[in-house]
Amino acid sequence: MPISTAKEKFVHELADLYDAEHQFLEGQRQMQRRASDERLRTMIMEHIAQTEDQIKNLEQVFGVVGEQPKRESCSGAKGLVEEAAKMMAEAARPEICDAMLGGAAAKVEHYEMVSYADLITGAELMGQTKAIKLLKANRDQEVKTARRMERAGPRLLKRALGQSGGQSKKPKRS
Repeated sequence: MPISTAKEKFVHELADLYDAEHQFLEGQRQMQRRASDERLRTMIMEHIAQTEDQIKNLEQVFGVVGEQPKRESCSGAKGLVEEAAKMMAEAARPEICDAMLGGAAAKVEHYEMVSYADLITGAELMGQTKAIKLLKANRDQEVKTARRMERAGPRLLKRALGQSGGQSKKPKRS
């Protein structure tokens, strides 16, 4: 079906993100089972609870704009989830897997941040105050989680390098 109005575009992107959040939720559950680092596992567990709440917020946004919640297949989310699953399968050691999971989680958060920003702009242009509030709450959680994952990345990588006997020197900068 062709998208010919701003509302149709908004609803399509909302349904796309709704599907993405569902895919990411399942991916996070898989990541939590594979994570060996306790702090990483805790962060993932906390984000699972947030994602469940974000899905509920998106369902409310559908209602605000007079639509029923529906999922539009999100190829971007599918690719990110498949990439993370591939990395988990290829990791030879738990410490390497944890470092890969941290990076994969950060990528997902940035994808979501951009998706929410676009929806917020659409809601603003349509004057959907309640939708804006719900979408901003979700985006703000994604920003915080992205920052946490980014801060955890170096620690996880150092742990992986320490276990592998790899160089612990800082890389030279050009």
